[in-house]
Amino acid sequence: MFSRSDLTELVEAAPIIAVSLYLPMQILGRETQQNPIILKNLLRQARDQLARLDVSEAETEALLSPAVDLIEDHDFWQHQAPGLALYLSDAGMQAIKLPVAVPELAVAGAGFHISPLLPLQQQHAEFMILTLTAEAAHLWQATRFAMTAADIPGLPASIESLDEAPDHEASLQSHGYGRPNTGGKNMPKTQVYGDSPEDWRKGRLVEYARRISSALSTHLARDPHRIVVVADAEIGGHVLKDEALAPLIAGFVEVNPVALDEAAIHAAAAAVMKPIHDKARETALEQLDALIGRGDATACTDPQHLNAAAPDGRVEQLFVAEHQGLSGLPDNRTGPAEGIDPAIRNDQERAAQSTLRNGGVIWMVPPDRLPEGTLMAAVLRY
Repeated sequence: MFSRSDLTELVEAAPIIAVSLYLPMQILGRETQQNPIILKNLLRQARDQLARLDVSEAETEALLSPAVDLIEDHDFWQHQAPGLALYLSDAGMQAIKLPVAVPELAVAGAGFHISPLLPLQQQHAEFMILTLTAEAAHLWQATRFAMTAADIPGLPASIESLDEAPDHEASLQSHGYGRPNTGGKNMPKTQVYGDSPEDWRKGRLVEYARRISSALSTHLARDPHRIVVVADAEIGGHVLKDEALAPLIAGFVEVNPVALDEAAIHAAAAAVMKPIHDKARETALEQLDALIGRGDATACTDPQHLNAAAPDGRVEQLFVAEHQGLSGLPDNRTGPAEGIDPAIRNDQERAAQSTLRNGGVIWMVPPDRLPEGTLMAAVLRY
């Protein structure tokens, strides 16, 4: 799944001449035949732009050849996501499947064009989903658009996997099933340790939840993300009580995940995250409004001033007005993006790239939420 680190890598690559292509994808049936046609049209636009940049015909064809080869690759077009991004430079081509449709767009010039990707990296746009039953524990990396399976070291696959723990690890556990077996080989554990079957079951469940929480805490210490837990009340409750993990838990969907398909799991988790994202964005906008209201110089609405401040790392929070090609909403219209004023697009692109390079936060906001006549604003660090 595309992440902020992937976006940062694109920004930092900074090839002298690059081509960025964005394609809305047809993913079912005969409609997939439209996909290579869209690519042909975008390659034609890219050639025109490269010619205006005085790139020779030979250099142009060498640059675009990996994308040209895709036109006849039938299998490639049959396995697509709603959106596709192709990035071409002298280092070759990078193809990225996107979980949301994007407008048709070709941009040639210095560095890769990343504005259509901004909705995918907003604060709280990336999160984790933990689905949990006694039979299976699964972790998913998610955005509000999609989720993909994630794998982390030490995450127990199921409660039965606890029996596979190394002896030195099992002997440290406090519950009966984890102690060295001192009874007869065929004697039930409940008889050996004096636990009732129900106490033994609960002990295994607590240890299962503890190991899951420990694995997640260790993993997320290096790369913090919010977590939505999807589980029944009993097993989910044990995970929610973990002190190390609790600050990262965004919410709890109290349902047995076996009863849901992947789309329903994602929809339920995304519904938990949406108000968290919306509240964080509104808090940031209120800060901008307050700074503007008292004439504070750290509130910037002038694109020229903003783009002068961004390369110096002065932009703490950048607000970009949503419009076609930038909103990234699932029901967003697709089609050619020629209607976007190139000057505005270039201003937003430069500011976004500099903000990302310097660790700033980017928010996509409705145009009417910014000062009138403004399509970009920022809160400056100084």
